[in-house]
Amino acid sequence: MSVLDIAIVGATGAVGEAVVQLLEKRDFPVKQLYLLASERTAGTSLLFNKQTVMVQDLKDFDFALVKLVIFVATDDVSEEYLPKAQASGCLVIDNSQLYADVAPLIVPSVNGDIFAAAPTFVVNPDSNALVLSTALKPLDEFLGISSVNVTALQSVSGLGKKAINELAAQTASLLNGRGAETQVFPKQIAFNVLPCVGSIDEFGHSEAEVRLEEQCRRILGNDELPISSASVQLPIFYSDCLAVTIETHAEVNVREIITLFENNNEFKVLDGDDVSQLATPVTDVTGEETIFISRIRGDKRSHQRLSFWLSADNVRKSAAVNTILIAEELIKSYL
Repeated sequence: MSVLDIAIVGATGAVGEAVVQLLEKRDFPVKQLYLLASERTAGTSLLFNKQTVMVQDLKDFDFALVKLVIFVATDDVSEEYLPKAQASGCLVIDNSQLYADVAPLIVPSVNGDIFAAAPTFVVNPDSNALVLSTALKPLDEFLGISSVNVTALQSVSGLGKKAINELAAQTASLLNGRGAETQVFPKQIAFNVLPCVGSIDEFGHSEAEVRLEEQCRRILGNDELPISSASVQLPIFYSDCLAVTIETHAEVNVREIITLFENNNEFKVLDGDDVSQLATPVTDVTGEETIFISRIRGDKRSHQRLSFWLSADNVRKSAAVNTILIAEELIKSYL
């Protein structure tokens, strides 16, 4: 495969750093790597292929220098600079959700057929929608799904480094007998649980819930699939969890479902009667590049209901890994 010049916008953030690591780990065909960030972190550096790469100021960068641009920054940054990258003829992958309604949302293992249309601009989906759709796809093919109910338990890293720092600062402050200052979150997050993520619309649904439902339907290609969700903010740094119950057309055989996921390389099954062996975000999932599934169980009152627990690192698996998988497929049509 030919090599190409790549720029990463937001390279000094948590996702940006993970993308750089994965480009090296997966031997991505990089000729020249440009690391871009705001003036605040320009001049710092990251290691790539055992070489020190300096971070450049985004506002001074000429996108005509590169073929592929990966955005892992804020909505504001994508709004200002993504059109410039497109105007320069770049292939673009965006991790903000600003253009999620107008660009293809791709999870290669679920709807990778979209690449046949040779898109030049792709959005990496919401992390929870990515994980949920990856699990629902094989279940729908095997059983047929008539409805989905999901509670998404989100870590603070989904809101960026400021949210991570706020949880750390509040935790330290409270443990030292002081109060908890809030800036990112509407209430104290340390040692607490917030019952919604994002603002609430006129129907009582939060931004995160609407995004999860709408994007999951789009990725699965089923606009009519009933999905009911609740999004909750947890006081943990990394990795999200989903408690899922589905109604199915066919009768559920739990042993068959376990085997289905054991044979799917997107998943690691940690199941059984030993509670200490079940997947948790802190002890099992953070830093991993797969989706963990536990508590696969039927329903005593219905043979057409299945429940399970999903967990994935929202920074590494849902953002960085999927971004690289998209990039690998995207460039095949252009090199």
